[in-house]
Amino acid sequence: MTTGSHTFGIAIPENWTEYDLHGDTLAERRAEMLRHAPQKETRDAINHTFRSARRIMEGARRRGAVYAAGTTAMYEDGLLMAGLMVFSVKPPPGEDFSAKGIAEQFSATGGRRRENTTRTLTTATLPGVGPVGRMAGIEETEIADGVSYKMVVTHTFVPVPGGERVLIITCFSPNIPLAEPLYDLFDAITSTFAFGDKEPVAVGAATT
Repeated sequence: MTTGSHTFGIAIPENWTEYDLHGDTLAERRAEMLRHAPQKETRDAINHTFRSARRIMEGARRRGAVYAAGTTAMYEDGLLMAGLMVFSVKPPPGEDFSAKGIAEQFSATGGRRRENTTRTLTTATLPGVGPVGRMAGIEETEIADGVSYKMVVTHTFVPVPGGERVLIITCFSPNIPLAEPLYDLFDAITSTFAFGDKEPVAVGAATT
């Protein structure tokens, strides 16, 4: 992938799919899952999940997303959805360029964050980059009046070398009960990120 004059790589699990940012891949995946879901309850869950995913994708394009990937799969205990997006952003003049400053304004869905959002700012070390800022927790945002999404999220903030931009690697999932294994998975994926043309180390298949 390329952002400005820099290229970067990130590895996703083998059972994840790279998405185009206009939603065509999501539409194909939705149709495939509906063909194998005869029960109305299951079909309703699939349609709701993909409507949410399309709204998130639309918001991501407006905010500078340059890459998107994810998985939507049906397991015995329900539907699992998880995704990753990489945003290229440049804070306006006079705005706080720190990880904390950007994180306070950033949400996974692009909507207005609600008061019961609980996120913690920490640091992480990416083998191909070094120390970076990370915001992780449960995030609830309102995209439209009366429509809100609650998600497990991690935002990892990677300064672009020699520039005024920062890449935000956002991982998210609405499967709140799986928060702890999802944090581990998101950390494993994000740890493969590196600038340049070097192939990132592969991530194992997502399991829950």
